[in-house]
Amino acid sequence: MKQFLSIFKRDVSIFYKNKSIYVLAVSFFLIISMILPIGIGPDLDILRSISPGLIWIAFLLSTLLNMPLLFEDDYKDGFLETMIIESDSSIISITSKIFSFWTAIIFPIIIFIPIAGVMLNLGSDQTLKIIILLLISSPYIILVSAIGSAITIRTINSGLLITSLITPFYIPILIIGTLPFIDNDFVNFDFTRSVMLLTAASLLSMVMIPYFIIYILRINSD
Repeated sequence: MKQFLSIFKRDVSIFYKNKSIYVLAVSFFLIISMILPIGIGPDLDILRSISPGLIWIAFLLSTLLNMPLLFEDDYKDGFLETMIIESDSSIISITSKIFSFWTAIIFPIIIFIPIAGVMLNLGSDQTLKIIILLLISSPYIILVSAIGSAITIRTINSGLLITSLITPFYIPILIIGTLPFIDNDFVNFDFTRSVMLLTAASLLSMVMIPYFIIYILRINSD
């Protein structure tokens, strides 16, 4: 527990000392949420119907934008090798780093989702449902993205490569997360079912993916 807290405090303090990191993440999310409706036109009904998908896409892109920050600096200064790869409790270290990334980058984006909802003409009930779904699915989103970050750790400017590798794995949760907002007789997929499926995906990823990340990092360190 001490190791978890020490790494968590260290990473969070680094993120918040460099304010441009989380400011850029939140700004990118809001800019995407503001620009996408411009191409839709003035029809508010159409905008309201596709807004949940637009918020999901903006959230996923904002996450991918910052994923190179997860391991890159620690790899360069040797902290990753000494404290994670060679540590007997590397799973605790990985979990702490991912949780600190969620606290410093993902959570601020989620806080600003209501503002994006206002810009996209969403009702408060729909906005609340989107926040709940993104909170539930955020462990899956970060852990899958962390795989891409671990694979490309030796690559310069790896953001585009991570996006190319990880985007296909986002498609299932994007579909599950937006189906409850589709109103027609052919798709009967309610909010509760989405919550259950996204919770299952996040729990499964929390159990399995950290070990896979450690394995990839150890290979890349050789």
